[in-house]
Amino acid sequence: MKKALIILNPTSGKEESLHYEQKICDQLCATHDIEVVKTTCEGDAKRLAEKACEERFDTVILVGGDGTVNEGINGIAEKPFRPKVGIVPLGTVNDFARALNIPLNPDEAIKLLGGMTAYADIGKVNNEYFTNVVAIGALPEAVGEVSIEQKTRLGSLAYLIEGAKAIFDNEIFTLRLSYDDQVVEKEAILFLMALTNSVGGFSTIADEADVTDGLVHCFVIKSDSTFQTLRIATNMLFNSLKDDENVHYFSTKELYVEADRQLELNVDGDMVGKLPISISVLHRHIEIFTRKTEGLHV
Repeated sequence: MKKALIILNPTSGKEESLHYEQKICDQLCATHDIEVVKTTCEGDAKRLAEKACEERFDTVILVGGDGTVNEGINGIAEKPFRPKVGIVPLGTVNDFARALNIPLNPDEAIKLLGGMTAYADIGKVNNEYFTNVVAIGALPEAVGEVSIEQKTRLGSLAYLIEGAKAIFDNEIFTLRLSYDDQVVEKEAILFLMALTNSVGGFSTIADEADVTDGLVHCFVIKSDSTFQTLRIATNMLFNSLKDDENVHYFSTKELYVEADRQLELNVDGDMVGKLPISISVLHRHIEIFTRKTEGLHV
């Protein structure tokens, strides 16, 4: 029998994750010996995923939101032995699941476990890893400070409320970007680095990004007025962001980022570290249960 470790975040999905424990066990029990562990604090999912690598579990199932997925991937990345990964999305946004064509309905996602897999990129930021986006500026700082209690009570509305408070704070900073044998200096109010075409649940922001293309897609956003900020925000939601005249877009495999001041990083929705940073892409690094879709390498 294969071995599966189910890492379950009991606070995800408005605290509904425990409801799916038995369904996951039923899905895998014919082929796997199963161990279920519930997280109790920050860092647990990473530590448990590391244990799964050390003990050579065949499968790790991450039950929770983007934060749980990020921690689990951090525990698995660049290990000599890496289990296959299953995701049961229960978070507010679930960007990585969206990008991988994993159903957002947990019952449907569970049906994929133990079946077809595909290989996905992950990103490396200094000595940590990310699955979706690294962001810098007042908006991602505000979003990163949304509490678990706010997410549980308000869902995605919590992000909109905190984001609205920050969107008119046009604090301009200067970035120094080193990539593809060139160095570029740009002023910005927001800098996004995306691995996938789902950012904050929207597929228009980084519409060219693909979870298997080996690239990080970068957007340097500048605004000189409230009017420009509103127009850019509209484009972020409804159009291709890279086509906005106030956006400098590029894609690359590796990137070094500095700024004229210390700025915090929002990594997959959580505030983690400060500039300067090195960014790189680990191409087709994690094997994940999903359904076949164009662009995913099975």
